[in-house]
Amino acid sequence: MNPAKTPTGIEGFDEITEGGLPRGRTTLLSGGPGSGKTIFALQFLVAGARDFREPGIFVAFEESADRLTANAQAFGWDIAALRRTKKLFFLEAQPRSDLIQSGTFDLGGMLAALGAQCKKMRARRIVFDALDIVLALLPDVATKRREIYRLHEWLVAHALTGIITAKAGGDDVSSFSREPVSFMQFMVDCAVTLNHRVEFVVSQRNLRIEKFRGSGFDENESPFVI
Repeated sequence: MNPAKTPTGIEGFDEITEGGLPRGRTTLLSGGPGSGKTIFALQFLVAGARDFREPGIFVAFEESADRLTANAQAFGWDIAALRRTKKLFFLEAQPRSDLIQSGTFDLGGMLAALGAQCKKMRARRIVFDALDIVLALLPDVATKRREIYRLHEWLVAHALTGIITAKAGGDDVSSFSREPVSFMQFMVDCAVTLNHRVEFVVSQRNLRIEKFRGSGFDENESPFVI
């Protein structure tokens, strides 16, 4: 028997996963720059809030909420309305430079605030977008792993269906930023990789499900369009 699943609302993806992402568990969505990670995660939240009565939270470590909202207008998603009706909440979580330089930065304070927000709006879905941006600012591998564990334990305790996006692959991504992503792949219940490459001067996008604990899934690469 497959575990309980949460439909993403992304056409085709719910078919190859036999129902969507693991409900109350965490999915790692990785890929190179421009592969579609943020769009995938945002559509997951929009569909949940609009079609499945599941309010969601978007934690932005890289882009501002206003830029994300403006970029999404081309898809016909009325994110502004979802924000007004408290079905979708954006948290801009870029760390302050003084905390990073003093060595006192961690995710504890942000997660405490998120816990209160989840309870207030009865959130069921959450996205941590570009977590690698924050991890790259931490001083060593041990500290990075500590914060990954902290985040993972928080997600498990709150039983949210979560997506963590992180850059992996691509020429501009160093091994320094790849190590935490590889570590997270062992912790999450589902891992999805997005690829964007050019073959014979034609732009191609595809995704592949790397793992899905307790569930069957299509193991082949699947082409997709944005």
